[in-house]
Amino acid sequence: MAADAGSAARDIVVDAFGVPVGVRVSGDRAHQVLDRLADLWECCRTAVGTPAEVRVDVLSDSSLELDDLLQVVTQRITETAVDARAGQCLMLHAACLADPTSGAAVAFVAPGGTGKTTLVRTLGPGRWYVTDETTVVLDDGTVLPYPKPLSLRRQPGSLFKDETAPGSIGLVPAAGRLHLAGLCLLARDDAHDGPPVVETLPTLDGLVSLVPQTSHLPDQPRPLRRLAELSESLGGVRRIHYRESADLEGILDDLLAAAP
Repeated sequence: MAADAGSAARDIVVDAFGVPVGVRVSGDRAHQVLDRLADLWECCRTAVGTPAEVRVDVLSDSSLELDDLLQVVTQRITETAVDARAGQCLMLHAACLADPTSGAAVAFVAPGGTGKTTLVRTLGPGRWYVTDETTVVLDDGTVLPYPKPLSLRRQPGSLFKDETAPGSIGLVPAAGRLHLAGLCLLARDDAHDGPPVVETLPTLDGLVSLVPQTSHLPDQPRPLRRLAELSESLGGVRRIHYRESADLEGILDDLLAAAP
């Protein structure tokens, strides 16, 4: 990561759930951008010399502010890796945390902007941080980690986010094999009163909720059957109605403790 003078292209390679993604940055701010990327993506850095499977090209002398550019880079890395994995595994739009002792992991599925990153930020310390964005599940239930920078909204309702290194807020990436032990749908509601309410959905209802939050599902062999088998192997999909992420700690602990 030595910096050359001028605006020559410079590279960093990150591991996005097993896909080496090379980020090639050019332009007047290339060195500045790469310095920030190296810190933000420390939990996803590959070994020195690892060749990139796919590439993302970034022009750093655009009109975007640096923080906005870093947000775009995160989005493009994720999109590029998701496309590269099409048809190979299930990719859920979900946050995920795991038990450091057992490797059991629970995924929390939700559309963007509805509580995934807040949940990870709140409940992640003391557990393994798997991802706040894309939970990747192999056929045998193994979860591939994606401890990307957290994308924290600058203010409620804002489209703009600040990329934040996991370690800076006390999160630790997984250091061992992960297996999926629970699959939950987040139904956050500011008007919800009282403790969280958990309902286990019938298989068909669970599929209806999961399909829109699963990337490249039609590229999977037997996609609906695969998703149904995963749901049933975990005792069904649980929909959680709640108000504050902190209220979910007991539910998360119970799911992790019940994992084989």
